[in-house]
Amino acid sequence: MYLPKLSKNILSLSSNEALDFFMKSEQFHGFELPEYFDFDKVLAFVKESIGDKPYDDCLADVSPDDLPDVNLDILLNKDGRYAVRPLILANPFLYYFLARELCCPSGWEAIQKCFTAYQVPHIASCALPVVPEKVEPFHKSATILNWWNTMEQRSLELSLEYRYMFVTDITNCYGSINPQSIEWALSCKNTKYENSENHRLAENIRKYLRAMQHGHNIGIPQGSALFDFVGEIVLGYSDLLLHEALQKERIKGYEIIRYRDDYRVFCNDKDTLEQISYILQSVLESLNFRMNSQKTKISDSIVLDSIKSDKLFYIYNTPIFNKKGVDFDSFEKHLLYILMYGRQFPNGGQLKTLLSDLDKRIKEWLEPYEEEIEMHNWFDKKKVKKGKETKQRQLTGGSVRAMSAIAIQIALDNVSVVHYALRVISRMVDSLKDMKEKQDIINKVYDKLCKQHNSDYNQLWLQNITYTQDKKRQKSPYTMRLCQLVMGDSHEPLWNNEWLKPEFTTHLPYNSIVNKDTLKKVTPVITFRETRAYYEGLLD
Repeated sequence: MYLPKLSKNILSLSSNEALDFFMKSEQFHGFELPEYFDFDKVLAFVKESIGDKPYDDCLADVSPDDLPDVNLDILLNKDGRYAVRPLILANPFLYYFLARELCCPSGWEAIQKCFTAYQVPHIASCALPVVPEKVEPFHKSATILNWWNTMEQRSLELSLEYRYMFVTDITNCYGSINPQSIEWALSCKNTKYENSENHRLAENIRKYLRAMQHGHNIGIPQGSALFDFVGEIVLGYSDLLLHEALQKERIKGYEIIRYRDDYRVFCNDKDTLEQISYILQSVLESLNFRMNSQKTKISDSIVLDSIKSDKLFYIYNTPIFNKKGVDFDSFEKHLLYILMYGRQFPNGGQLKTLLSDLDKRIKEWLEPYEEEIEMHNWFDKKKVKKGKETKQRQLTGGSVRAMSAIAIQIALDNVSVVHYALRVISRMVDSLKDMKEKQDIINKVYDKLCKQHNSDYNQLWLQNITYTQDKKRQKSPYTMRLCQLVMGDSHEPLWNNEWLKPEFTTHLPYNSIVNKDTLKKVTPVITFRETRAYYEGLLD
């Protein structure tokens, strides 16, 4: 397992450093995109263009609250049917205004002061954005390590001290945030730290969030470290409220760990634990949050319940992986195992591991190898030379067409790993020699994934496979605006910026969003940006 050096969290940065952190492409979108997408130049342009200019001085005659398509929404079909999960590529100008507001010297100082108040005894928050120190070998590896270390490992350690654990999370947390609670949080309302100093900061944050959400006054967007940080302001405030409520009831002998909206409460007395759970419920209700009843329970098996159920199942039911390799005698059986695993744990975190292991196995299997052969000299039958012949194996245990069908079903069932499933498909299809067979399978993959409603995210990754062929044909089937940008069509803007004066938007470098140098390296087999950056870094 990769264990990078523990990263510092964002509060350790100065105000300028924090702004630089948020204004990087990898923080602008917290979800994975094909490696050739890069928003750094757009964000740099926005920062330089707007600078310190007041928001009102930049506005045209219309408010962004009243306009459609201010952000670029990327829709994911969560279950192949009706459930939809929206990801947001925020309008970079509104994103900058919000980041600038949070990270101006006075605003940053006020926020740091609030988080100092939120750090209370016996309640540990683990979800502040972390700052990776170097190129990461896989997506958000520093964040994943932070969760593993502060949530899972700490829970196991606390099992030495405590007998019971209460587990819960918040239903639709970001979508339920009342923007008014941002002001309560920044003023530490109804706590011993209450103040009236940050009203303007809170009001501006609410204004920019409202502009990003068509004037809606509930919830915050999802999809970037900046929005996670705003959410943590409110959730950190809830920690302070909970601490003071427990103090008022003179409750002792507990420890609480929170990672975003996930709570784990430890105690040796079951009645006390139940009392804490009701106080937590009351605090959350006051902030318009609801506990998720389906994920709420009291456990006396802390060790097992500290680890996610899909991970435990993976550990217990995966003797197939051993030092010699894999016990499955075919790749098709391996895929079917992953399919059934995903049915039991939809979108489980271990699915990425399973698909990555399979991809690595296929890659190694397809590597050319040399085999010794005997070469006869027909003029002198007594002389026999030994030589080597380069060979390549074919995939075993099923046709590529059949195995692609299984991988597609994994993608349809588990939207969070669609790009991992497509990477496996791309590697299998690329191993074929028959170009017509390759194209026919890819066409059917496209029909299956991209002709359903809300398939934007699928289009982005499937284009990664077909780009070289699309370029040769000078034709692309993808309708999403980001996909059109990959093909060189920048006529249709990604974001509606009619609310800004033209002087700020005229030269927005849309063409830089697709990195031409990286695009030249693209092959029909998907490579994730972290993988390429990590290994290229090793060669430097």
